[in-house]
Amino acid sequence: MEFIDDLFVGGNVTDLETIVYSLRRGIPVLHLDCIVYFEDKNRLEILSAHELFHERNKNRPAKIAGIAMGRREAVDLLVFMAEEARKNGRNPGNPKELF
Repeated sequence: MEFIDDLFVGGNVTDLETIVYSLRRGIPVLHLDCIVYFEDKNRLEILSAHELFHERNKNRPAKIAGIAMGRREAVDLLVFMAEEARKNGRNPGNPKELF
């Protein structure tokens, strides 16, 4: 599993090293939601760690852009990413410009 260079991390995420280790090896982490950029569709999706490793997503070119504990924190993190993009003069409507 690939990650963007400057990974966005939710405030409730603890033990980041273990989480990254698990995701790189395809091990789902309970209550973890990921903001994933799918290159084939040029879009971001919020997926649970379990959904991320589902068969339908296995061969899709993807990068994890953010990780959060729970769906609500993942949505807040995505909003934060859009706000940061806008502050830095990037288009928050273009998924690739959010990171």
